[in-house]
Amino acid sequence: MKFLPPRLGPGSRSGSFQKDFIMEEIKTSFNGKDGNGGLTLYANPFGTGKKFYGRFERDVLSMENLVSRVQQKNPGADEIIINTAISYIKREILAALKEGKAVNLMDLGELYIGASGSVASDSASDVQDLSLCVKFSASQILKDSIANVTIGKVVLSDTAPAINKIFNWFTGQESTTLTAGKNVVLEGKRLKLGSDENCGLFLAAADEKGEVADDEATWLDCTDLVRVNTPKKIDFYLPDAATTGSAYRIVIKSNYVNGTTKRKEPVYTYSDVVTVA
Repeated sequence: MKFLPPRLGPGSRSGSFQKDFIMEEIKTSFNGKDGNGGLTLYANPFGTGKKFYGRFERDVLSMENLVSRVQQKNPGADEIIINTAISYIKREILAALKEGKAVNLMDLGELYIGASGSVASDSASDVQDLSLCVKFSASQILKDSIANVTIGKVVLSDTAPAINKIFNWFTGQESTTLTAGKNVVLEGKRLKLGSDENCGLFLAAADEKGEVADDEATWLDCTDLVRVNTPKKIDFYLPDAATTGSAYRIVIKSNYVNGTTKRKEPVYTYSDVVTVA
């Protein structure tokens, strides 16, 4: 297992600093209970197949936490003096950046101002199309310090729709018993149906084990019966074809990610077994 490949700069700066503000790739491994980092895997919604990208979990230490750690290891250190020094240093760092200078942060790396974007020509009048941003270039000392970090926990983040609650609109109760011909309200996360023709909301007949047929042609299509379609809520009518006394699973088939993005392939979410009464 490894960290995401970073964007590498085209060259190097003075000393051991590099132009990239994301550190170079460092190999790591899963080390179980002895690992000292956590990794969350996210399914790539823009590709096909079982591909995931990882994010290293952040457990951020505040400045107060760092001062406390210094005092624990150096009992004679005065908190007021430390905080005053930090305040002075922070003020001068900001002042230097405001002057357009780069700052060496205690030999951990360089904090500097960079430019992003592109221009149509080499004319000075076109530089207004560029944006300035703050970048950080890690030093070798910093890179070496995390060389032995290993992964102790891997968590899979499921980005598929999640049905958390099912409400019988006719009774006003949260229930898996639904009233024929009446509304059903689903609440959860990432519920919104995609706009493509192969996306929709369905009732799939469930057998006594709760299993449904893979053949989507046998499912009851409820897509045109949807009244409310949002990421957190779907409200739809039960179709007349839903047989009283029969068991179903509500199926959401969606490629929706956000208002401007959709998955290349739709994902499926199945509700608990519901019964039509």
